[in-house]
Amino acid sequence: MARKKIEPITSLGNEDKLTVQKSLPLFALWRSELTLAEFKILDTYLSRIDSHKPNKRAVMFEKGELEKILGLKKINNQDLRTRLKHLMGNVIEIPDESIKKGFKLVTLFEEATAEQDDYGLWQVKLECTQRAMKYFFNIDNLGYLRYKLRCITSLTSRYTYIMFIYLEANRYRKSWSVPLDELKQILDCDKEEYAQEFKYFNRDVLKKVQKEMHDKTECKYSYKPVKKGRTVMAIQFDIETLPKVNFEDLDENQMTLEELQETIKEKELWQEPIENFNFSQEQYDELFSVLITIPETKLPQSPACYGSVEIMRYHYLDQKAKEILRRDKQKPIRSKFAYLLKLIKQDAE
Repeated sequence: MARKKIEPITSLGNEDKLTVQKSLPLFALWRSELTLAEFKILDTYLSRIDSHKPNKRAVMFEKGELEKILGLKKINNQDLRTRLKHLMGNVIEIPDESIKKGFKLVTLFEEATAEQDDYGLWQVKLECTQRAMKYFFNIDNLGYLRYKLRCITSLTSRYTYIMFIYLEANRYRKSWSVPLDELKQILDCDKEEYAQEFKYFNRDVLKKVQKEMHDKTECKYSYKPVKKGRTVMAIQFDIETLPKVNFEDLDENQMTLEELQETIKEKELWQEPIENFNFSQEQYDELFSVLITIPETKLPQSPACYGSVEIMRYHYLDQKAKEILRRDKQKPIRSKFAYLLKLIKQDAE
């Protein structure tokens, strides 16, 4: 009896238009044993789900699409089985503010199915675990980062991927320094022999990562060592501003017209308390990029918010605007934009 053709829950589509929406706790995965290929599969999964529809947590895509994501000409069944087993078997440590002493371990995926239909087409289905759903769906309360899937699918170095996530998570800071030892830990190369001397760490990691990042992603940055005497103590990063998002490039399968209009409406809502400051669109964009990283717990929780994160952000900025106006009367504030950005960054950190 012929098998029934598999009906995809959703296909990968055009990765040029797909956007990854990743909650802040998932940034801690750089400490995990996930390989670059597994990070790519995770990001592909995140780019295909609707974070507001937790009842649709199964994603199906063709094996050929998986090969494209991983940069492989062909992946045989044994290799596919091995990769999916490793992804399924990874136990991840996730930071949880509710746990004062101790830690939380979770697995991300509970089911991976690969099946060939009557037409010879192989398809893979992934479904996240119940425990992991809080990090994938309805994540406004956690804070999140958005970036194009195409930025990471062509990367060939795990170091570059981790650096990309690190820089995007800190983009709002524009310029900052990180202790050298901390950066090595983030990149998970602190125990490597070549990372012990800065000149080799710079040659074998930092320079190669920057070149691949500039060649393959929209993340452009410069860096320089911060020295104490002759010893390199830290690395200073300076990151360029991203080009403006073109709403016409959004994947029609990810966002309906109504949802897009609602998103624009929500963005206008948060702008209302500060519209008298006459900020430029570029300044609004920068403020918004930091605002969405603030966890819900740091936003106003009054009944007037009706549990809506968008309304919480409105009241949050309303409070900040009143604070700025009050301080401005006491002593004129030279740049209300810079002052507001500083206030928001303090809550985002």
